[in-house]
Amino acid sequence: MGKFKHFIFGATAIASIVLLAGCGGSKSSSNKKSSMTMAVTSTVDSLDPVLAYQTTSCTVVGNTDEGLYTVKNNGKAAFGLASKVTTSDNGLTKTYKIRKNAKWSDGSQVTANDFVFAWRRLSDPKVASAFNFELGAAGIKNADAIVAGKKSTSSLGVEAKDSKTLVVHLSKKMAYLPQLLSFSSFAPVQEKYYNQEEKKFAQTSKNLIASGPYKVSNWKQGDNTITLVKNNNYWDAKNVKTNKIKLQVITDPEKSAMAFKDGTVDYTTLSGQLVAKYKNDASFKNGLGNFTQYLMFNMKSTGLDNANLRKAIASSINKKAIVKNVLKDGSEVANSMIMKDLVTDPGTGKDFASESTTGYSYSPAKAKAYWNKAKKETSRRSITILYDDSDTAYANVAAYIQSQVQKNMKGMKVILKQTTKKTRTDKMTSGDFDVVLTRWGPDYADPTAILSMYQTDNTSNYQKWSSSKFDSLLNQAATTYASNPTKRYKALLKANNVLIDSAACPPLYQLGSPVLQRSSVHGLTEHLAGVSFWFKYVSIK
Repeated sequence: MGKFKHFIFGATAIASIVLLAGCGGSKSSSNKKSSMTMAVTSTVDSLDPVLAYQTTSCTVVGNTDEGLYTVKNNGKAAFGLASKVTTSDNGLTKTYKIRKNAKWSDGSQVTANDFVFAWRRLSDPKVASAFNFELGAAGIKNADAIVAGKKSTSSLGVEAKDSKTLVVHLSKKMAYLPQLLSFSSFAPVQEKYYNQEEKKFAQTSKNLIASGPYKVSNWKQGDNTITLVKNNNYWDAKNVKTNKIKLQVITDPEKSAMAFKDGTVDYTTLSGQLVAKYKNDASFKNGLGNFTQYLMFNMKSTGLDNANLRKAIASSINKKAIVKNVLKDGSEVANSMIMKDLVTDPGTGKDFASESTTGYSYSPAKAKAYWNKAKKETSRRSITILYDDSDTAYANVAAYIQSQVQKNMKGMKVILKQTTKKTRTDKMTSGDFDVVLTRWGPDYADPTAILSMYQTDNTSNYQKWSSSKFDSLLNQAATTYASNPTKRYKALLKANNVLIDSAACPPLYQLGSPVLQRSSVHGLTEHLAGVSFWFKYVSIK
């Protein structure tokens, strides 16, 4: 999930990986008819839809605060709290009807104003939501200007025509709007309740009401157990099959696996170091996850704006060796920033990642040639690679890259610097870095979920890379070809190739997603974009 998928989120469908495992060897502690426990690695930073950032937070918000759209297990967006939408002839006005039976968990009606209030908060630069850029990504009128502090939140292109009619004004046609609006940051917030709770809002389960299939129970900020119980006032409660979903924060991969084996949890991801140990277990399942790991070069750091230097570094790294010998978790080599299985060609059905240019593969000879050119163009002879401690694999990957670059680029010194995740993101935001080993997961299933970050004026373009050709192609996709899926796709593919050929952000690998899952759990699907899991479709048999 976008920025949250730096972690995470994460992330987002949208192609998906259906995680249905065979018979497990351990006894489940869950009531098989009504509950499931999932181990998660990230804590809850906030359950305020506007402020929720971490993967677990976005998952909870997505399942307790349904928006206009939700996502089915097949990855397709479907109406959530909206029952229908009418589009104007020019495609720039969307009129949504809120379901008559859409209620909050306290029994009050969900109204159009709940969306207006929530989205205005999302746009408010004083609130400083990490996902405020998504309003602009959704094409909502005046969103970018409001986020930049140039217009008031009242000018945002959203209005409540009446209690159950929401009108959204767009600045451009949006091909992927339903997928984007299903993300957790677009959830409604009841203005009356928010004002009533004031600073206590979302601090505990007693200071929350829910519009989705679940509501939070017996929780306060800082707890490592988050319990979701069925919301009987949800408009589609009859189709919610599992009464209780428990998320248990376990950051140690070994402890998480042990919790699965002793029956404490019914689902857990596995680190690469544990795959060999559990790969023959009947509960083991593997697939591709929702993050692409890559190197981010700071174009404002002297010498790193040199294309030959970046190309030399990219050509020095044996990505196949990283996934096979370092990670060992099912991760696959990535040659595109657009992950495999996320987007397909509307004309041919081919995967976007497979049609991408391959960029710079491992070649000591080419690395040496690029390096020889770079040495004549820049005096840069050392780089510092920044990475965080949120994944135990990062240190090993960074050390491998260090050895590869120093081996294939004689005279180049690579310094490694590990820090906390927050420090890493703060340094990226302030531009205080040389190179960052980082990752990104898309918030919605479209190439622009990744490519838009590299537009010259995008606030998420932390590395300050700029290309007029790239900007032009993205602009064409958003305007000239907005109503022509085939030409739009081709323009985005060309933009992707410009980015990859620049070596501004060499992709390394798409993370694997090895898991252990109880055989009694059905309908649990991990999405490559947006909210990672929608528990509405889970059943325990």
